This record gives sequence, structure tokens and C-alpha cells, in this order.
Amino acid sequence: MPVEGPDLGLAEELLSWKSLNVPGISLTMAPGTATRVQVREATLSDFFARIIVSPQGRLNLQDLLKPDAAVPVSTPATRAATEPAALAAQVTVGPINLVNGKVLFSDHFIKPNYSADLTELNGKLGQFASESQGGVVQLADLALRGRAEGTATLEVTGKVNPLAKPLALDIQGKVRDLDLAPLTAYSVKYAGYGIERGKLSMDVKYTVQPDGQLAASNNLVLNQLGFGDKVEGAPNSLPVKLAVALLADSKGVIDLNLPISGSLNDPQFSIGAVVWKVITNLIGKALTAPFALLTHAFGGGNGGQDMSNVVFAPGSSELMPAAVQGLDQIAKALLDKPALRVTVVGTASLDAERDALKRERLKAQILAEKRRRAAVSGQDAEATVAAVTEAEYAALLKNVYRRADITKPRNIVGLAKDIPQAEMEKLLLASITVNEDAMRTLALQRGVVVKDYLASRKLTSERLFLGAAKTVAPGADWKPRAELSVTNR
Repeated sequence: MPVEGPDLGLAEELLSWKSLNVPGISLTMAPGTATRVQVREATLSDFFARIIVSPQGRLNLQDLLKPDAAVPVSTPATRAATEPAALAAQVTVGPINLVNGKVLFSDHFIKPNYSADLTELNGKLGQFASESQGGVVQLADLALRGRAEGTATLEVTGKVNPLAKPLALDIQGKVRDLDLAPLTAYSVKYAGYGIERGKLSMDVKYTVQPDGQLAASNNLVLNQLGFGDKVEGAPNSLPVKLAVALLADSKGVIDLNLPISGSLNDPQFSIGAVVWKVITNLIGKALTAPFALLTHAFGGGNGGQDMSNVVFAPGSSELMPAAVQGLDQIAKALLDKPALRVTVVGTASLDAERDALKRERLKAQILAEKRRRAAVSGQDAEATVAAVTEAEYAALLKNVYRRADITKPRNIVGLAKDIPQAEMEKLLLASITVNEDAMRTLALQRGVVVKDYLASRKLTSERLFLGAAKTVAPGADWKPRAELSVTNR
């Protein structure tokens, strides 16, 4: 069956076959009753189909039927006056056997153009009918196998009814080892980079309910995916190289699950648009939330905390339990992705942490006093001193106060007099100086602590970098932290 090519200006074969075997067709027509058509088991052998997407994004199948300008168009009113109400034809077809088929697909919407060959298509579609039984659409068994681009294996199984209105189907599809380099036209258009190499294996499942609701799952496995240089002038540019480094495991394999849902009755709903939106959102996370992407395979997240920020208590450079948990998760993910490098930048804020840092320094003085007393008594100071208990605090604070070179309240004979614990703390805190340099030191300590902890998790020093510490003016949601960033080689 040739068709006039909408863009080529010449006849192009749309559908052909060497053999079409139909044992029989039954047609029943009677006034006042629905026409009944039954096509018995058919076999289509050595068939060919040509599918083209035009530069305007239309399928050539949409242009097969064109209205004849010479034939007046009837209105619903005139039809109602001149024609009896038509009953929908009741059609039964199948089963249909497909033998050694080929489908050639070309996309002229993408620049440069893309073409794909589906060959060696063999399979069977069971019997299906336009009429439901008991209000339930009857689905026919489908089994189709073939090859894509000559190398990848293709398999589609499940149930479908092409005549059902609305569409009804429940199918699963598998593609194995599809070479991705021929798809470089798509990656240039949508991502700004060409594909140098890689293979795709895919498992999809699509279910459409009678109400038009679609539920779909798409499991994609990308093996050894590699992109070339950025294409200047491309309509989009996405951080695909970083995304690949974040998602690929140590063997260069990316395993993605992309669920899709929506209503086919919604004119704004498009499966292709939804799939691409899911993928681009995922790639976009390489810039906006790289550590969420990095830890995706390991459960992701850490109690809702942003894993690119390691949060500290105000004034402190000690890792908290939640931070340790998050760093363990990050380290685990990084061990599986050797192409990634991490930079740690410690931050601190004088406005937000001045008082807290003073208290931390007072705590350090009290702990030092406990070590001094342990050493004087002949004990191992480091082994003995782990923390200061509440019972020890008052006596240690009094010793620190007594030894401090500060102005103290004195009695009538000039000796330092005893004062309440709260007043001792107040005088000691007032004597501690905290400035921008102190905050910069605190920020540096935070960066070092995080970097050292990641190193202790078996990450090599070549993959860990300490960025310049910085002091900041706190915003409404700012927390004391060290910031992590990730890059690929």
C-alpha cells in the first residue's frame, strides 16, 4: 500500500506483505440491527510497515484520510433529519498470526533525523471483539518477539483489545542490549550532549483501566553510558555527565525505575512528555540535589535532612549522631562510584554562634581542668577523661574560676570571695573573646572533621578535598554546617 509522502513529495510504501491468509469473513446485515463482522484466524507473513513522524510532529498515519472539499460536510441536524440512528457495528477479529514482520520508523521532528528498524517480528494476537461481554471488555492474549536495530531483542506480552473504546490493555515489554549511540540525535536535542556509547535494557508494564486511567512502570538499565562533548547551539543543556557519575555503580551500570500514572482522557496527558519529564527531573537533581541522587540506590535521605549539609550544634565542631548516619550513607554510595570527588566547606556565623562558641570554649576549659587533675593524681588523662558529669561540674568550674586571670569580686580584705555558680559562669563567659577569626577557625574545624570522617570510611584522599572555610551572615533557615559538593572527573 503506497502513500504520498507528506514531506518527500513522492509515493512511499506504508504497508505491504507477501502473504495474507484469511480463511473466511462473515458479514451479517439486516435493517434495524447492528452489522456483524467476523474475521476468522488470519496470518500475515513477511509484512512491512512504514511509520514517519513529520517535522511538525505528526504521524504519517494521521494524514492517510483527507477530507474531500467537493463533498459538503453534513451537520448533526441534517444527519438526524435524513438518516436513521446508526447502530455500532459488532466486530470480531482473530486470532491473528504475525510472521517475519518489519517496521521502519523515522523521526523527522528530531534534528538530525532518527530512524529505527524493528525486524524479525513474530507473534500472535488472540481473538478480540468490539462488543464487551457483561459490560466487561474482553482482552486478547498478545505475544510478539523480534529485534530492534538488528542487535537488541524485543519481546511484548500481555493482553490488549485494539477495538475497545476506551482503549484497554495490560502489556509487558522487554528490550535487551539496545545500542544507544544511534539515539544521539535525541540526546543532543534534549540534553545538549551526544551519546558516544552505551546499551539499554528495559522492562515496561502498562495497564489501562476502562476509565482511561494509566498505570505504568519503566525499569531501565543503562550499561556503560558515555556522552561526548557539549554540542554548541543545542536547545537544551543538562548535567548528564555528572548525573551518570552519580547514578552509575562501580561497574558502570545505572538501574532506574520510572513509574508513570495519569488519565488518557486528559487531553493534556502525554506518555512521552511524562517519561521525559521524569528523566529530566532526575538529571536535574545532579545540580540541585546531587547527594539525594547519589544515595538513591541506598534508600536516600536521612530523616528529611539535606544530605549535602552536615549539621552541627551551634558553636561546636563535633559530629552529631544524625550527621554520622548521613555521612555513613554518603560514604557507602561513594565507594561504589569511583569517578566522583567530594569537596567539604565548613561554615560558621559570628552573629548566630557567638554565645554558643563561648560556652563551648568554657566547656573545653572545664574538661582541660579535669585532665589536669587526673594527671596530677597519676592517672592516664586521655583514658580517664571522656566527659564531665553533672556531679563533677561544680567543683571543676570553681577551680577554673579560681585559676582564671580575670577581674573577680573581692571581700573587704582584698581576697576573691565565693560567688554563686551562675555568676562564675557569667564572668568566665564574658572573659572569652570570640571574633571573625575564631569563627573562621570553627568553620575550618568543621570541614576537617567531615573530611577526616569520610576518609575513615575507606575513601581515598585523592577523592576528598577541603574547601576554603567561610563565615556567613545567617538567613532565616541557616544552620551551623559543613557543605558538601560533588564533581566527576
